[in-house]
Amino acid sequence: MYYTKKVQAGKNMKEKKKLIYIPDEEFTNFRELRAGNIAAGVLYRSSSPLKGGDIKQVKGSLALKAGINCIINLDDDNSVIETLSREVSWYHELVARKNVICLPMTFRIPGLASNEKKLKTALQFMIAHEGPYLNHCFAGVDRTGFVSALLEAFMGVSLKAICKGYLLAFYPDYSGTYRLEAYHKMKNFMAQLKAMAHGEKLTTINIQVAAEQYMLHDIGLSQDEITQLKNVLGGIRTIR
Repeated sequence: MYYTKKVQAGKNMKEKKKLIYIPDEEFTNFRELRAGNIAAGVLYRSSSPLKGGDIKQVKGSLALKAGINCIINLDDDNSVIETLSREVSWYHELVARKNVICLPMTFRIPGLASNEKKLKTALQFMIAHEGPYLNHCFAGVDRTGFVSALLEAFMGVSLKAICKGYLLAFYPDYSGTYRLEAYHKMKNFMAQLKAMAHGEKLTTINIQVAAEQYMLHDIGLSQDEITQLKNVLGGIRTIR
């Protein structure tokens, strides 16, 4: 896929347009979350595999390659998922096997009881189903970004690495528009993480402990579910 951006050229620094090629995969926002104690081939994030026109097929190829078996859909509700998935065979198969859960959320998650209730359901769904897992919303940025960050923090990924991973959701053309958008997005993202930590200064706390406490006391997982989720994300599944 190609797009144009303005670049500075020549001694007189006049702006001109340059054609830039970006691999289609980078437009999908599909990537593995592999850091901290998260096992390889377990957890993935993406923009919606059901939407996106020409790149739906690319998302499908990436999902099949990853062997996605369980999906947390943060964008659509059950009333439309059956119709939307009919054009995406691999997704439709997972819907038929009841390996997809639809939990549409608003952009703000911490502190909003309705979203936290859905988040609890999502995490319990992961515990109950075999991976690999795919977490997606529409663009794969805000809702997916927070849920992915929560799981990463829970599994021992550093705040710096989490923030760096979040920014991968935007293709860096380094224009003024990009920098401004990235600034506002990161500001909102950090505000959500701070809300998860109940207002504590993120640079002075153990974000892994904050994430676990959030899951226990705000989302409402039991200690046994916390242990199971750690095992699942760490590639250890206990048969009960």
